[in-house]
Amino acid sequence: MIDQIHEGSAGAATAPTWLGVLARRLRRRPGTAVAVGFLVLLVVTALVAPIVLDPNAFTAGQRLKGPSSAHWFGTDNFGRDMLARTLYGARASLTVGLITTAIAAAVGTTLGILASMFRWVDMVVMRIVDGIMSFPIIVLALALTAIMGGGLSTVIIALVIVFGPSMTRVVRSAALVVSGLPMIDAAKAVGASNTRIFARYVLPHCLTPITVQGAIVFTQSVLVESALSFIGAGLPPDVPSWGAELSDSRGYLSVAPWMWAFPGAALVLTILALNTVIDTVRDALDPRHGGH
Repeated sequence: MIDQIHEGSAGAATAPTWLGVLARRLRRRPGTAVAVGFLVLLVVTALVAPIVLDPNAFTAGQRLKGPSSAHWFGTDNFGRDMLARTLYGARASLTVGLITTAIAAAVGTTLGILASMFRWVDMVVMRIVDGIMSFPIIVLALALTAIMGGGLSTVIIALVIVFGPSMTRVVRSAALVVSGLPMIDAAKAVGASNTRIFARYVLPHCLTPITVQGAIVFTQSVLVESALSFIGAGLPPDVPSWGAELSDSRGYLSVAPWMWAFPGAALVLTILALNTVIDTVRDALDPRHGGH
């Protein structure tokens, strides 16, 4: 009976579906459609890059050559193709962002919902969350990478520690609202277990904030990974990264502007595109907009 009431209310609340709202907003916002197209193109080219390009191949006689038919984005100070370096930088940034978001969402969602259901978990988890979030993001990420050393896995672990608390806090807030609804009391009254309440009632109502916060974490992870690589505390030197490319170009700002222009443009456009898509998705999921 409770499930039927819940399903009926949920069906009414989700009509029109957020996917339909999102599709309408894409039609009304050409900028968002352009942003989605750019991100799709970036992902596809980054996946195809290993088949046709080698980011570490260099030719001494091709050092600091400008954009041409042979090298569309020019070459760097070692004669390496900047197009290949830029596309491989996208692979690194997107990989870090995706894995970080997935782990942070899984850990943050679990801890956030448990904190909303059990007071002793709330006291322990939220004190840790408050302590971590009291540090600036870059400072904390830099300290963690300095302690654990460089490498892809280290950067991901550091970013999960940095961004996991924000996910935990957002999910906890949403779960506390759900836990005060009459359907939770009714479920407890008929003997529903905590696991069933968690999976059947609390988690579905937290999907909207999880989706939005996950997208924000993805964007921030891409930006922070580039910042760490820029100062030499991120990915290893043999792994192309937008931040590392920008760092390498500092000695050639006027001689070879393409060394910083293309990786910098890729990073800026990716962040802008992600933020544009996040705004549209957030509006589509926000019931206050009524689907308009």
